[in-house]
Amino acid sequence: MKLCCLIILSLTALGLSSCFWKKEDGPVVEEKVVKVLTPKAEDSAPRDKSLDVLVRYLAEADGIHREAWWVLTAARPPISKSPFGKVQRALLASQNIKLTNKSMFRCDRYLVKRDVLGLLGYPQKGEVFEKCSDKADAKRIASFDVPKEGELNLIFYPENLQEVLGLGAGILNRQIHCSLKGKEKLESLNCKDWAQDRTKEQMIRLDVYDYQKSGKNLIKLRGKVYENLTDIRKIEADVPMEGKITVTETELYAPEEPPVAPAPAPGVTPAPGAPKAGGPVSMPSGQAPASNEPLHPRNPELGMPAGRDVDPDVLLQRQRSQNPGMDMIEVPPENADPSNEGFPEGYDPNNPPVPEPQDESQQQQLPPQEQPQGIPNGR
Repeated sequence: MKLCCLIILSLTALGLSSCFWKKEDGPVVEEKVVKVLTPKAEDSAPRDKSLDVLVRYLAEADGIHREAWWVLTAARPPISKSPFGKVQRALLASQNIKLTNKSMFRCDRYLVKRDVLGLLGYPQKGEVFEKCSDKADAKRIASFDVPKEGELNLIFYPENLQEVLGLGAGILNRQIHCSLKGKEKLESLNCKDWAQDRTKEQMIRLDVYDYQKSGKNLIKLRGKVYENLTDIRKIEADVPMEGKITVTETELYAPEEPPVAPAPAPGVTPAPGAPKAGGPVSMPSGQAPASNEPLHPRNPELGMPAGRDVDPDVLLQRQRSQNPGMDMIEVPPENADPSNEGFPEGYDPNNPPVPEPQDESQQQQLPPQEQPQGIPNGR
């Protein structure tokens, strides 16, 4: 038994020594683990170069509009706060690119429908919708057409872009047509019927909205200022390549002037309290208004105002109608003594008769006698 154990130990020692001998003589081999990364589906898919060009054009157009609006209103909107920026964000979202500054908009979820009609990406057309809720219908904010490389035609719908254009543009509801052209970068931008609120009360509508990168004027703006949807001023702005920026606003309608009273005739000074020309004339009671009848100096004591040429018969008839007791008076003859006018015939005013005494009771019963009235003077 002891012998067997010694043999096993000796063989083991020989085996170990042979192994160590081989390791010392043989080369040392090191094992390396290499990890192979499989490409993702998004990275392996080829990027749409035509879509990248559209995104670049829209980003540059957003910057141009921010500068143009700063010239007109002295306020520069934030980045992407324009119809160009909204469409750009929609195209980025369609490529599964994460959007930044999502809190800037009430709704920043989009749906893009694009139809590529050519093998090389042109021509193509599409529509951009704002999809805020799964329960509500999508709102179309723009449609685009790309006839060839380097050209982009856009149509904006203001009724669904009130968040960036304002309420006035949404009420006016005119489609905005824009044309963008360029090569590596945007070279020209032209828009028609661009309408956007300047304040809560005012809106600017541009008939001419032109940008030329190589032109004398980089930006040329022509339009009108509306207040409560009524045009009040004309506005013109030029942003030259060199020099000062000019902005001119011109009133369309002159302000209404208050009515001016007609000047009096030369050499005539109106008396204090005199009525104005053309107004009603008020006269004191019992006095006849002035007339254009010819004056006569021989009738100062007739029943009409002095200086009037009046028929005596007409005057006598008027006096009788005004004084009923006048019928009892006899007209004295022409050769009568004027001192006896108004007294009975045979009555001498210098020797009046003495009245006979009468009973007081009879005097009280007698009715009072009417005194004759003479012709009033100056009536």
